[in-house]
Amino acid sequence: MATGQRFGFIDLETGVVPRHVWVLLYAAFATIGLATFDAFATPYVLSTALGIPITEQGAMIGRLNVYTEIVLMLIFTPLGVLSDRIGRRAVYAFGFACLALSYALFPYATSETELALIRVIYSVGLGGVTGMIATLLGDYAVAPDRGKLTALVGILNGLGVVTGAVFLARLPRVFADMGYNEFQAGQYTLWIVAGLCLLSALVVAAGLRKGLAATVTERQSFGELFRSGFLLARTNPRIAVAFASAFVARGDLVVVGTFLVLWGKVAAVNSGMDTAAALEAGRVPFIVAQSAGLAFAIFAIFLLDRFHRVTGLAICMGLAAGGYLLLIFVENPLDRANIPFFLLLGVGQISALLGSTQLIGKEAPAAQRGSVIGAFSVAGALGILITSGVGGSLFDSIDPRAPFVLLGLMNLVVLVAAVLVRIYAPGPPMAREFQSKAAPAAAA
Repeated sequence: MATGQRFGFIDLETGVVPRHVWVLLYAAFATIGLATFDAFATPYVLSTALGIPITEQGAMIGRLNVYTEIVLMLIFTPLGVLSDRIGRRAVYAFGFACLALSYALFPYATSETELALIRVIYSVGLGGVTGMIATLLGDYAVAPDRGKLTALVGILNGLGVVTGAVFLARLPRVFADMGYNEFQAGQYTLWIVAGLCLLSALVVAAGLRKGLAATVTERQSFGELFRSGFLLARTNPRIAVAFASAFVARGDLVVVGTFLVLWGKVAAVNSGMDTAAALEAGRVPFIVAQSAGLAFAIFAIFLLDRFHRVTGLAICMGLAAGGYLLLIFVENPLDRANIPFFLLLGVGQISALLGSTQLIGKEAPAAQRGSVIGAFSVAGALGILITSGVGGSLFDSIDPRAPFVLLGLMNLVVLVAAVLVRIYAPGPPMAREFQSKAAPAAAA
């Protein structure tokens, strides 16, 4: 078996070949693009299948999102443990298969209860595919180069989201122009998305590395693995601060994805635009932020591994805190003079996500990586739950900028924690990390 191979500027772990990385990059592109299509699918089902009035859809979508995050918190760790026992690619393929089934079933929901049950299947699939991305980052690149692979995967994630929004979301219009009614147009679109999920399941099942990240003698029992993800946070301060950063970073995604668009829409309505025009105008700050984040991810390829792993997280959380807190100076999000603030916001958002992912990827032990990252994902899901509820209340009762200020302060807290960990529990020095490139990795 070949060892010490490279993928461009990235040194790979023992047993990993460039073909495995190409499949991982495809999976990164497909995972987020297909998983986030739920944002388009759910409103379609509410309108065409359930006949829910538009004025009632927000509350129902909120309830469905809560169900999703609760399921995710329950299944992230078991799926991570399972990946440590049977391998990553089986769990990844299973996740895509669950997404395919849920999308295929969406058009047939006849009540909120049925839609919630379908969302359970969707949530299991979402947990499988998103949990495996972070896990495979740790499996495939040697520790000093995991930041580079993390940033590269982040770029593919962003491209997948943009591609899904630009092309897949247009399919209902394409089918409608062909003469199909609204229900059929959405149904055929969801079937296509389900087919792409099945295709992706086959690709990862055939193309990801076979076997486990740990040797037989290193493997632990299911119960030991289940407990290890949380127990390691008590004994390893770097894993603990990574969990804290996941809580905040996932909350960042919700605030930008939900409240930034809503802030823009409210400002547009207040300026006299009708609903359709306001929604279109309200997307501009979000598009600016996402574009800046995607561009910064390219730069981050060459940045993350230049610093100690905890120092890198501290820098990322500092950028995130600045990006959020500076929005206090924005009065009108639609004023073009405020574009620089949204550029910084996008940089901060992607920084928090990349910083937390690269730290957990370097700290999670190979034999327990799936379990640890499962617990890491639970922290992120909890962050989404709390941030969604608190942020929404602040948005309505205080000011549209309040959720962003809250997240800025939370990022500052994690920044301080990262600095303290860097001082008192820094872990392996950079020199030892770079020496590890030459050391043999765990067998596949």
